[in-house]
Amino acid sequence: MADAAIDISKSQSKKDVQTLQAMRLLVAGRIENSRLHEGKRYTHVMTPAADAYSRPQLVEIRSKSKLGDRGEEVAIHCLLGGYQRKAYQVKDKNTGEIVTVVPVEHTLDLVEAE
Repeated sequence: MADAAIDISKSQSKKDVQTLQAMRLLVAGRIENSRLHEGKRYTHVMTPAADAYSRPQLVEIRSKSKLGDRGEEVAIHCLLGGYQRKAYQVKDKNTGEIVTVVPVEHTLDLVEAE
């Protein structure tokens, strides 16, 4: 697979771009809650809103260990993943055509220390 082109803006140095890895991202925000399920920890992190008129985003991060306590600010590296759910058919309201929809779920896994 060919490498995706990366645009180097003024805020990014060439060194920063070289350290980027595919499907990895930085999540920064406040821990809202966490739960343990089948040996994995699922933590909800609320990110800051982009501006005064938008809503903050809530993401769920899966990890082996606890990320912190409720209310604690974190900045962590995650691996983006995902999978397809079962396809279903719906009727398009504008055209009346029956279309097949395949939902995609996204996952975030903590990049654990090696």
